[in-house]
Amino acid sequence: MGSLRWLFWAGLGYLSCYCVPRAQAQFPRACMTVDALRLKRCCPPLGRDPGNICGSLQGRGQCQGVQADTQPWSGPYTLRNVDDRERWPLKFFNQSCQCTGPGRPFTGIDFSHQGPAFVTWHRYHLLLLERDLQRLIGNDSFALPYWNFAKGRNECDICTDQLFGASRPDDPGLISLNSRFSRWQIVCNSLDDYNRLVTLCNGSDEGPLRRRPPGTSSERLPTMEDVRRCLSLQVFDSPPFFRNSSFSFRNALEGFDKLGGALNSPMLSLHNLAHSFLNGTNVLPHSAANDPIFVVLHSFTDAIFDEWMKRFKPSNNAWPEELAPIGHNRLYNMVPFFPPVTNNELFQTAEQLGYTYAIDLPGSLEESQVWAAMVGFTTGGALIALAMLVLLLILFQRQRQRRGFEPLMNVSFSPKKYTEEA
Repeated sequence: MGSLRWLFWAGLGYLSCYCVPRAQAQFPRACMTVDALRLKRCCPPLGRDPGNICGSLQGRGQCQGVQADTQPWSGPYTLRNVDDRERWPLKFFNQSCQCTGPGRPFTGIDFSHQGPAFVTWHRYHLLLLERDLQRLIGNDSFALPYWNFAKGRNECDICTDQLFGASRPDDPGLISLNSRFSRWQIVCNSLDDYNRLVTLCNGSDEGPLRRRPPGTSSERLPTMEDVRRCLSLQVFDSPPFFRNSSFSFRNALEGFDKLGGALNSPMLSLHNLAHSFLNGTNVLPHSAANDPIFVVLHSFTDAIFDEWMKRFKPSNNAWPEELAPIGHNRLYNMVPFFPPVTNNELFQTAEQLGYTYAIDLPGSLEESQVWAAMVGFTTGGALIALAMLVLLLILFQRQRQRRGFEPLMNVSFSPKKYTEEA
């Protein structure tokens, strides 16, 4: 664990010190040719052999037509054929490499929150980041750590200068100058400006990381009991598959639903509560990923999702095929990932995707209730037996007192009088 932590911080430290050239690209450079754009075909050859399309000669992949979701969606997004992310990525390419085994922004679209894809989108985001860090440090066994935020505390236990940065004494909302993240700049935070100017984020620095100063809120982080209650919800998601879904595991995990299942929109729980607790850069969906805490917060969220998958083993039908918000149908290609990958492909256990979590999460609420009942029955039985024993001892003692002192032997004497003759 110590070596993994060192590798993680070495990778992030390298990223924080290394200034990469600014790039504005979404697709592979090999596909940015006149012919590829005209044909809408992103299937470059691997290596120097022009016939080795998508590495097909080594069995690594093949060029296939992009399958985009055609089912109707629901939610607040009502436009059609306006945003380039609709039916992603057909606006740009309709053929791409499939591995073997920018447009106008709209504030009404959220492909990664408030719907079923919350769990799969963030999972894929973490897997891609982990792979990039593995390549950066040259270690394929490197794994992202997680932050167990379900401890019911009212302070961030990983907000230290050795980990993610303590508060700065002269400005508690900023990161301590002793932390590697004190000069970490955020990008793509001015969403209102981008929409007003009808432009995309250009990656310019927009200020330092900010978090809630310690001791300024009475809000507490989630507890393991909250996790237990969330894991007791057997239904993955429920109509309308949005932030107002009730008795939905996904909605409870995301944090819009009561952990017992009954809807309570104003409340925050689990994932949302952790973001709200950190505040600052973490409180807005479009800026939260700037803070490195985002990574370990979502690793733990993914661990809860994986535990639910292992317990209930849901079928594909558990995920809505249609009428989820845009981007959240089962077969929708997750935006903006390329080559395309659907929500359905990530709706598996972590082990099926090649990784596991070293964590023991609490049993389900039903299991806890059964265990409590068994303990109650056992304890109750022991108390009844003890009471019976005490009662028998009391009765026995009272019986002895009633009899008084008794001779050692019960003998009867004859009233016969002895005479001289006898």
